[in-house]
Amino acid sequence: MSLRWLLLGSLIVWLTLLAPAILVIAWLNSWHITLPLFLAALLSPVLMVLVTREFQSSNSRSRWYWMQYLGLGALLLPIVMTGLVLRLFIDAPIVGILALVAWVIVIPIAWRNANTIHNKHLSIESAKLHNNVRLVHISDVHIGSRSANYLKKVVTQVLSHQPDIVLITGDLLDQSSVDAKQLSNLSRIECPTLMCLGNHERYVDLDAAITAIESNQVQILRDSATTIDQLRFIGIDDRDAPDALPAILTELGVDDTRFNVALYHRPDGWQAIKQHQYELTLAGHTHAGQIWPFGYLVKSKYPQMVGWFENGATGLYVSPGAGTWGPIFRLGTKCEMTVIDLNTQPTTAINAIGISNEAQ
Repeated sequence: MSLRWLLLGSLIVWLTLLAPAILVIAWLNSWHITLPLFLAALLSPVLMVLVTREFQSSNSRSRWYWMQYLGLGALLLPIVMTGLVLRLFIDAPIVGILALVAWVIVIPIAWRNANTIHNKHLSIESAKLHNNVRLVHISDVHIGSRSANYLKKVVTQVLSHQPDIVLITGDLLDQSSVDAKQLSNLSRIECPTLMCLGNHERYVDLDAAITAIESNQVQILRDSATTIDQLRFIGIDDRDAPDALPAILTELGVDDTRFNVALYHRPDGWQAIKQHQYELTLAGHTHAGQIWPFGYLVKSKYPQMVGWFENGATGLYVSPGAGTWGPIFRLGTKCEMTVIDLNTQPTTAINAIGISNEAQ
């Protein structure tokens, strides 16, 4: 474990597992908060190491409980941030009670947000298309953190849109224990299903993950391309930095006679992809921060954090993800699948319109 990761992880542990709970307890008992918070900061690196080992262990049940605890602390964080302001005007015990009440209200809301998949509709027009095609894009389902039953829900919703092609931009799973049987609902999709690898496929047993995925009729594009009628798709493996993308894109090239779609897990790959004039790039990875206010940190790393972006005749759509990593909570964000209608149009420009967000 690098020093940088230890420090960053210790800060996250302090902000989620320790500081919020300590503040509420201190307010309820009218304690001074300086010493408890300082001691918690000293304890954070130790707890960080223990939590990391737990996450890497084969005990999926213990890992699941730790993740939910982490999520509960993350939900309490914005509440205690508000409490720090209220504390300037209101006695500490009252602020503590208000914080607990708000927490109890927020938890089921965040749970519901993490289990409701919204439909985002996009319409893209291009002169390269000679008939209309419907794509359904999903990303970051995270089976492992989420159950096989959740994948069944995702696939059922995908099928309700009657797609011509399904696209998955990585992080379909996040534990080595996830096998082909747990992914078997993917085989219910009868149309072509293409996928690029995300960072979590790399973090687990990659060969086993690929076998489990491909045995369920999903084609994984690994720095490679495939053509389906009037569309050409490339999929590029996730990388910690997109430095290798220019060379890969040059090798793969662009088919000027077809509508070109690039799949890359992280949105930072678009900086290279848009130079090659791919009409559409699809990404995920960010979860839009998943739990507010962590989105501000994510956006500092990925300026194109979520939604639609365009540059001339090229466009990028970054999905907030159909699932959740770790805690099954979302606050200020939503789970989503993207329904993309590619329509014929006598123009060389790309036009994308967000039509609606529907919850199911």
